[in-house]
Amino acid sequence: MKFIALKTKDGEWKGDIAFFCRVPHVSRQGFYQYLANKGCPWKYQPLADAMKEILTEDECNDT
Repeated sequence: MKFIALKTKDGEWKGDIAFFCRVPHVSRQGFYQYLANKGCPWKYQPLADAMKEILTEDECNDT
């Protein structure tokens, strides 16, 4: 989806978006949904942050 967003300048360029979506087998609806949700935070971000904090505070987790 990022490739299509870059090529179409985040959907501003109204050229052949169908072509850019056809190449990686992405629907146009999926592309526009990606653009709508692009700036939204990830719903699991607090959980991921807590997991990362637990991982970094344990000194046995060097790997």
